[in-house]
Amino acid sequence: MAKQRISIVGGGLAGLSAAFELTRTAELRERYEVTLYQMGWRLGGKCASGRDEFGRNVEHGLHIWFGYYENAFKLLRDVYQEWDRPEGQKIKSAEEAVRPQTFTPIGALEDGEPYFHRVSFPTNDELPGFGTANLSVWNSLVRIIQLFTSSYERALQSDEHLASREPQIRATIGQHSLLAALNKDPAQTASSESALRVGQYLRAVTEWSKHIDGDRVWSHFEEVQGIADALRESASALVGTSFAQTGTGNVLAQTLDVASALANGLITDLLLGERSIADLDRLDFRQWLLMHGAKEASVHDSPALFALYDTMFQYPDGERGRASYGAGTAVQVVLRMLGTYQGALAWELQAGMGDVLVAPLFQVLKSRAVRFRFFHKLRNIDIDSDMTSIVRLHFDRQVNLRIDQDDYEPVRLCEGVLSWSAAPDWSVIEDGEMLKDAGVDLESHWCDQSASSIAIQQGCDFDEAVLAIPLGAFKNLNPLAGPCCQLLKANERFRTMTERLPLVPSISVQVWSERALAELGWTAPKPAMVCAPQPLAVWGDMSQVLAYEPPTQAKSLHYFCDVLATQLYRRPPTDASVPEQGKRLATSLATRWFEKAMSVWPHAVLERGEFDWGVLFSPSNEKGQERLGSQVVRANVNPSDCCVASAAGTTAFRLRANESGFSHLFLCGSWINSGLNTECIEAAIMSGMQAARAISQEAVPVPGESFLHLEQESISPCDFIRTALGMLSLRAL
Repeated sequence: MAKQRISIVGGGLAGLSAAFELTRTAELRERYEVTLYQMGWRLGGKCASGRDEFGRNVEHGLHIWFGYYENAFKLLRDVYQEWDRPEGQKIKSAEEAVRPQTFTPIGALEDGEPYFHRVSFPTNDELPGFGTANLSVWNSLVRIIQLFTSSYERALQSDEHLASREPQIRATIGQHSLLAALNKDPAQTASSESALRVGQYLRAVTEWSKHIDGDRVWSHFEEVQGIADALRESASALVGTSFAQTGTGNVLAQTLDVASALANGLITDLLLGERSIADLDRLDFRQWLLMHGAKEASVHDSPALFALYDTMFQYPDGERGRASYGAGTAVQVVLRMLGTYQGALAWELQAGMGDVLVAPLFQVLKSRAVRFRFFHKLRNIDIDSDMTSIVRLHFDRQVNLRIDQDDYEPVRLCEGVLSWSAAPDWSVIEDGEMLKDAGVDLESHWCDQSASSIAIQQGCDFDEAVLAIPLGAFKNLNPLAGPCCQLLKANERFRTMTERLPLVPSISVQVWSERALAELGWTAPKPAMVCAPQPLAVWGDMSQVLAYEPPTQAKSLHYFCDVLATQLYRRPPTDASVPEQGKRLATSLATRWFEKAMSVWPHAVLERGEFDWGVLFSPSNEKGQERLGSQVVRANVNPSDCCVASAAGTTAFRLRANESGFSHLFLCGSWINSGLNTECIEAAIMSGMQAARAISQEAVPVPGESFLHLEQESISPCDFIRTALGMLSLRAL
């Protein structure tokens, strides 16, 4: 029996995940012949990285993995287990590729001056990627309550002044259960109210919540509602008091206020109300929190909420004034991130993303006989006269190779890790030196380089196709037609999805410093920080990557990123000036940030109050501000480099992997309805797994895809009750 031919268009993690799943077993490899088409010379999409002329790792941005990335960690573990590593490869396992990052400070402003809150999340003995995550919605909420309670207790233990201001609360809600949780005798106090400190009350609520069966929350209605009310009482006891007039106290009060609204909304709308995430997503998360009791000041000033929006880049067009995060998706992300993480909340790559995952995955797929066609840029998708089926894929072959495509080898060992290059190997490309001298960027939206064109025919060259390119690569951004123009014209649902989902451009900066972190004046542990001073609000010390770069005078390495307010990504592909405009904009913003860096790096400031550019390592030994030119400063304004925001009112328009509306075409990418509809590595990998499942028709569940999608459960408690009552009514007749 002939193999079914699958063409995957796009080599980001979504497309790579689809290829991995379609070839996972020997049986599947007998069924499918997979070919992947990729623009440019490397794989990875927004997760691509490569070595520059100095051997340094260059990323698209800072990539932090979260401990709830069950599918991403499983893919990583499976790849390292199967990979036939080259001689000299230093990173040999998933455990060596990513490691816990426990210090995650959150920045804020006090009297106009930036400072940061020390935030550390406890680790646990679990490990992600082994299929052992507890995805109970109730247990996730309980774990969040536990995290806050423990954080609250630690804060008061370390601050006697704050502890002296802690209010008391009159425990009138669920008194007997609360007292029992405190191991007190309810009979002795049943006739009188019991005064407790807020911390005691929270600890009691925590213990109380553990005793509720997470699979039968609906049968504990009064207790569950009592817990929500108790959290609200605790928050009300703190907000507006002298306790909240201190910096730490105010943050604790606001966070508890937000947490209590989250709990109330989760219980009311989802656990008991059974509303869908898409329904909740019609509101922004902050609006939803206000509806469920949060105070205005908490919602608009809470560092915890700023951290969520900053971490997930929920600013359409990069404009902070337009912040929007669908409430249902935001609740889902908060519960997964805080309530289901394994090992550690945050994990850091030990080398480049291309080094630790993409290059090994590429070699595993090659060993499975997956074919790769680099330098193929999708030009157009043709559909039939009925406008219901795709019939042809057109590609620009960007360059001609001097070698056979199957002999093209884009990865090499560099400082002990298999790596990609930040530029093509021009030596194997016809007219390569000429193209290099002309500054041709084969990954740029504004590059029209084409050596020839090819078309592949459905039924002749391929049987099924997977559209795995980013949304920005085919969304209508200007009057010029994109590669999916026929699809957009023919199918209203497909067109509406692309119109409704907003894009988010970003800025990314990497700097190598001749000083260690402590020598720059940072006195806290190694950070992965959010809400740092803008316009580079996310900062991670990535000095561990230096171990896999050529030895230099650099003692520390720092990655920064943030959203970028610009419309440059909308410019037509004929406007070749855009990349340079983006570079100038990003450089200007980065310069401004370093000129204000004294709040983060106080020892990198000269006596006259200016930033000491000499702390930056320059391979070319530039002087002063010119040293910034030796660092990596990127404006991610390529439409394909832009993230997709999960703005309020957009989830309902996302399509599933099998809902393209066209025969022989499947979808994957962080922009589809994967069940985790927020831009992240996990969502991309899940979408690839779902596309593969849609093709193979195998009943393979994707962990996390139905989390909080309670409408997808086979039968809910309310459905059961309604069915039982209906049966009783029929018997009565």
